[in-house]
Amino acid sequence: PLHCPKVTITMQPGFSAQAPPAAQAMTSAPNVAAAAQFCDQVLSWPTVVFMPARDSDVAKTMFTGWSARTVTIPLATRAGTQVNFPQLHAVIQIPRYDHFTISILTAHDGVCVAQASGHHTIVRRGPPSMYPFMWGGAPYAQVHHDHSNTRKLCPCILGNPAVHVAGPSEVLTDAENMGNSRNLLITAGMWLLCAGFPFAWAAQCCLPIEYVVKNNSGERIASHAIPAVTNQPFPFPNKTMTSELRMGSSTPEQRRLALMATLYHIAMTCSEKPGSSGP
Repeated sequence: PLHCPKVTITMQPGFSAQAPPAAQAMTSAPNVAAAAQFCDQVLSWPTVVFMPARDSDVAKTMFTGWSARTVTIPLATRAGTQVNFPQLHAVIQIPRYDHFTISILTAHDGVCVAQASGHHTIVRRGPPSMYPFMWGGAPYAQVHHDHSNTRKLCPCILGNPAVHVAGPSEVLTDAENMGNSRNLLITAGMWLLCAGFPFAWAAQCCLPIEYVVKNNSGERIASHAIPAVTNQPFPFPNKTMTSELRMGSSTPEQRRLALMATLYHIAMTCSEKPGSSGP
């Protein structure tokens, strides 16, 4: 059986909610089935809001700040401009750098709906490592990542890894949009940087990041928009901001895969050793 962690949540200002109860293991089929159905209802909304993350169970070190931690992200739906109370919690357990386990829990009773583990290291040769993605207490998909998402005009500068999730009937790929204004300016800035103009860093700080989820046909399924980091010093990301996963008219399977791919990207960033590029 899968065992999900116990979590404690401190809500952002403006929200009032009690900490969720201890998470339950995936052993009670009726509870898990009901929780999975509830999760699908949450994901049926056009927009799922990723609220500010909170750290817990932090193992501190003298030089790097931490060596292990748990990152919890409340997930809520949006109705117009109104963000509802969190319905789900995404819990990322990081026992050591570059290793993580992602669990999706219901906010009201802590039932574990889904789980996947991963390792940030990229396999340079041979087939990639495939990690099982569990949903509703049973194997549902496989997830892995690679560096196939490159800058066309500056391929020597690697972009963020692409995450691939193979579900029951299709494969989705989640990768940063290299064709948006931010990355076009970064690419141009890389060339200008050689001439002494630090334009690339301005583009990173002032323009939003967008990840796009596509199917094998290249059809856009979902997008994860992360606001520009403008109120904290470079290169540290603002962990107090919210971001949005927009899924439109996707199928239930696509929504599940898109959520896990997005969380996998976040987990890779959160598990990086401080100073390497992660928080």
